[in-house]
Amino acid sequence: MTANGTSDGTAFELVTLLPGFAELKKRSGELDGNLPVRAARYCGPVFEGSAAGFQISLAQPMTLQRDRKGRIVCDMTPPTLRQATEEVDEALDRGIKAGLLARGGYWHKRLAGDSMPIRGSRMTVWTGHLIRPRAGIWILVGGAFNRRSRVSVVDHLVSDPAKFVPLVIEIDLRDVTTTRVWMESELGCVTPLSPAVRMTHEGLRAGAAEIREFGEFFSEEYFATKAKHPTAAYVRRQREHRVKATDECDARLGYVGPDVHEIREFTRFLTPDGFSRRASSPGQLQFGVVRNIAPTRWTWQGQTHSEFEVRKERQVPALEALWKKTLGDKCPSGLEFIRGHLMGEQWDQPYVQFQPWVFAPTSPGWSTLVDGFHRPPAYDGMRAVIATDWFFSLAMVYRMYGPSSVTIPFRAPMLRALPVRRSVLDLGMNQSLL
Repeated sequence: MTANGTSDGTAFELVTLLPGFAELKKRSGELDGNLPVRAARYCGPVFEGSAAGFQISLAQPMTLQRDRKGRIVCDMTPPTLRQATEEVDEALDRGIKAGLLARGGYWHKRLAGDSMPIRGSRMTVWTGHLIRPRAGIWILVGGAFNRRSRVSVVDHLVSDPAKFVPLVIEIDLRDVTTTRVWMESELGCVTPLSPAVRMTHEGLRAGAAEIREFGEFFSEEYFATKAKHPTAAYVRRQREHRVKATDECDARLGYVGPDVHEIREFTRFLTPDGFSRRASSPGQLQFGVVRNIAPTRWTWQGQTHSEFEVRKERQVPALEALWKKTLGDKCPSGLEFIRGHLMGEQWDQPYVQFQPWVFAPTSPGWSTLVDGFHRPPAYDGMRAVIATDWFFSLAMVYRMYGPSSVTIPFRAPMLRALPVRRSVLDLGMNQSLL
């Protein structure tokens, strides 16, 4: 038995009751060739973020929109409609006869006759699968990243290693208007996690190791090489970095500037009896929310920015003072880079990089899963996995999908920093058909 509680290299068991509706797939880090070559080769965190978890892909596309009376209308292909309404009861009955679901229980009643029921402002999409995590693993079920449908998905966790529950995706319908929204291909993501994470947050002081590490990595030599060709400094060092993971992770969220960031815990868990605020197995899973400290606005024309303003003047003196006390006049290139905070003025590059003045050191063998907040249709935060047991800096890449104007106010949430044990991200799944 390994430290993460698995014995066969899998993170969870998956039982398929309604085949052909949706499937779980482990995608490639280059997004099957859709990630730019430069990012796929040299941006290790985005490459690993694209490969993290198991993507929930719909077999057939469907659309959501509101009619004139404000009601949600879901348009599906005939085969999908037949599965969602006519075949769902037979699928549930197979699960009940196998002892995996309770007859007359919460999920039997909730999904009977409709695998996509709506209650209030939420739509619950049953994927046709049941899921059960291995002991010592919690499963995060949320939206897809880096290539996703334009709907808002509500995160929840599955934490009971003793009982199967339906693998469902919760969609927040409040953003759905009379404009048709497509749900196709990757709708959600299943990510295995280790529920052994404690996190604290504190302002950085002079001499902080995080500042020194950042300055030494983003040196003058680094930028001189980057000016000639892409560097692979992070990728090379990560390949050489081989350490045994600790059983638990003690992480810190160290910041420069205003204390606007926070530490949170997940409070939505899926159980056989519905949703609960408490986990079904022991564990702790804290994460950091990094907020914006420099009001920003930009206008993306499709190939370039006609406006890009980052109002950071009030915050820069504190950063420069801490840098000088820690590194003196050394590493000016690193200071210039981190001072940028939000950067994106590159011709024909529909990306904006968020370089927060926040660092998240983790225990050996633990990385940080960085998930961005989305502002559809203007931009999406791209998932990344950063090896924060040696590279402490957080970052986020936002991808733009078309001409738009964006305003990001002070304190706006920008990214979620969730420590993950690397060996758990590498685990597979055990799937069976019933």
